[in-house]
Amino acid sequence: MHDLLSAAAPEPLPVYLAVMSLATLAVSALDGWRRGRRGQDAGVSHAALSLLSFAGGAAGGVLGFLLFDRRSNKRNVTWHVFSLVALMAWALVLVSLYVGPLDAGALRGALARDHTVLLAYLGGASAVTFVAFVADKLVAMHNGRGHDASRLPEMLLLLLALAGGAPGGLLAMLLARHKIRKPAFAAGLPMMLVVQAGAVAYLIQFGLA
Repeated sequence: MHDLLSAAAPEPLPVYLAVMSLATLAVSALDGWRRGRRGQDAGVSHAALSLLSFAGGAAGGVLGFLLFDRRSNKRNVTWHVFSLVALMAWALVLVSLYVGPLDAGALRGALARDHTVLLAYLGGASAVTFVAFVADKLVAMHNGRGHDASRLPEMLLLLLALAGGAPGGLLAMLLARHKIRKPAFAAGLPMMLVVQAGAVAYLIQFGLA
């Protein structure tokens, strides 16, 4: 009887993640409602929403900003990118637990295979991201001399980094001294790099790239 009950009991981690995601989604809805009633800057603290996402509510956080706060701007971009990074990180945790952990021996063996396509994609993504960051820095310097040229949206730069270009974005940040004081970039890109390294390791180990 005990074995039957144990077999029927749900896994605790997926239940925890589901509860946290529902809680984060509810807080996101409250944030949208408060801003709608009291003005743009009167919502819930986005630091709290980011912490909820990293604590397990990432799916709810991403769904929340897609439903209630879709347009990224300087006010909410950190929360948006942290929610996306947290979602990727928790996805890796689930893969590790329910598909298989990273295995150093298997990974070494997999590295002997040809990974030209993956390397070409990652190199191209980093190159594009590097150029975008440097171009935005040059436009910012140009505008500082009295011009008013259009800048690249911050969310576009972050999405390029998130799509595999984090190494190029980090290199551009360091060389061009660009966006280094903004949490979405200063903290977001290193976290993206760690998550992307884990994702690439799994793709190689499982023979998917």
